[in-house]
Amino acid sequence: MSTPGPGVDTHEMVLIHRVIRREFGQLPRLLRSAAGDRARSKVIGAHAREMVSFLHTHHSGEDELLFPLLRERAALDPELMDRMDAQHEQVDNAVTGISAELPGWTASADAAAGERMAALIEAMMPTLIDHLAEEEQKLLPIVSVTVTQSEWDALGKHGMSAIPLTRRLVMLGHITEEADDAERQTFLQVVPAPARLAFKLIGHRQFTRETAMIRR
Repeated sequence: MSTPGPGVDTHEMVLIHRVIRREFGQLPRLLRSAAGDRARSKVIGAHAREMVSFLHTHHSGEDELLFPLLRERAALDPELMDRMDAQHEQVDNAVTGISAELPGWTASADAAAGERMAALIEAMMPTLIDHLAEEEQKLLPIVSVTVTQSEWDALGKHGMSAIPLTRRLVMLGHITEEADDAERQTFLQVVPAPARLAFKLIGHRQFTRETAMIRR
């Protein structure tokens, strides 16, 4: 078993957090933009479903694979971890509400349902933004010297396993969209070589095409 200590690079979680901030920040406008337009609600609904799943998987991975290790090994502020748990619960409650509305809205483009989901997202965003920032500032420095590389890798595999194979190249586009050259190069180093090549040849183009259609 590898030992905890320096060398665990947690910056990939910062890239994941950028996706969550960006996409959920845009979703209220996108949901409202599809009111009464069933062709557009199908596009936005698929995107929203993917992002809701992405956020849920991110939080469940932390709950199952990361937070228990930190509580066991690190001298953490109990109030900090209680706050992390409470924020997860608040966000998850909003995600549950969105998930309940989303299938019907995707098919119907009902304006009232779209407004309810938009309002749920807007209400949860301050909590979500605070949560992601506090994780980056207070937890990730502890994570980097507390968990093993294999444990950190298991968290990444948990997240990837929830993404269908046919969507992984597009998700790479989301993760690397706001990365600078050094961040992008470092992140892609952990991606298998065939997937890196596929992303270069077709994945980035697919991501660009999809996001242009979604964000118009």
